[in-house]
Amino acid sequence: MIQASVSKVKNSLSGYLEKVKAGQSVLITDHRKVVAVLEPVDSASWPQEIRNALEQGEGKAARRKLDLAAFNRLPTAQGSSLTAAVLDERQQSR
Repeated sequence: MIQASVSKVKNSLSGYLEKVKAGQSVLITDHRKVVAVLEPVDSASWPQEIRNALEQGEGKAARRKLDLAAFNRLPTAQGSSLTAAVLDERQQSR
C-alpha cells in the first residue's frame, strides 16, 4: 500500500489514479493521520451490461450510495400521473 499526503495526492492525482487502476491502494494522510484510502473499485460483481456501458462512456458510476431514508421522505406527486397528463395533452392538441 502506498502512503501519500493530501497535498502530494492533490498535486499528482493522475499519477496516483494510474497506480490505483493498476491495482494498488493509496493511504492518504493529513498531518500524518490517515484520512482516506483510494482503492480500485470491485466492479466484478456488476452486471456485464453496466460494465460495458461504463466502459463505452454511456453512463457514470454513482458517486455515493443512495440515502434510502431521505429518498422515502421526498414528497409524492398528487393528481394524475405524468403519463396521463402527456397523453391528455396530446389528445387536446389534435
